[in-house]
Amino acid sequence: MPQLRPDFARRSAAAEWLDRADLDGAELAAVLRDLAWFNAVMLGHTPILAWLCRAVRDRSAGGPLRLIDAGCGSGDLLRAIRRWAERRGLSFELLGLDANAETVRIARAATAPRERIDFAVADVLDVRPAAPVDLIVNSLLAHHLDDAAIARLLGWMEATARHGWLVSDLQRHPLPHRFIGLAGKLARLHPIVVHDGQISVTRALTRAEWLDRLDAAGIPRQAVTVRWFLYRWLIGRLR
Repeated sequence: MPQLRPDFARRSAAAEWLDRADLDGAELAAVLRDLAWFNAVMLGHTPILAWLCRAVRDRSAGGPLRLIDAGCGSGDLLRAIRRWAERRGLSFELLGLDANAETVRIARAATAPRERIDFAVADVLDVRPAAPVDLIVNSLLAHHLDDAAIARLLGWMEATARHGWLVSDLQRHPLPHRFIGLAGKLARLHPIVVHDGQISVTRALTRAEWLDRLDAAGIPRQAVTVRWFLYRWLIGRLR
């Protein structure tokens, strides 16, 4: 039976295999490794690091900035941020949060002690940090959530981050959907990365839908920047 062509006019509700609870540790580690590699090849960290450059540009010298990566996965973004900060002589306290305990175990195993990154198992929407948080970032988390949870995520970041926050997520569009399928075959990516990557694109938001989610979260549109980068949306707020 031929596969139905995805409908890019609206968000898909299809489930991603990575969100299942029955993946064993070895397979999950392989999926996260391929996902991190593909994200790096597609320059997924680049716009986030560029935003961080803007975030710290006007900060006066003082104590370390505390940054949370919400939905940190294998911790590859946090390791990239640590390397970026060290090259610039910047002091950061880095914390990665993920709801999957096995994912957090994998992130810890992949992170050297010298990188000084903490990880914790938590549903970010339930986290109320005891210490002040300066910056919050998340990459490829939002499309896993329904519309109401995305608005809650935006509201949580707005209430929690003193200096700013950034969402980096996919754009719903036929081109990245087709590209992921082709790249998966050429690069021999894990089948879950290919399947979930295409589902992720169909679950992602358009620019107009992001603006609606900001409205639902009670965040003024004029306070937020929405930038496009290689079929990703960067929704950011700096104070």
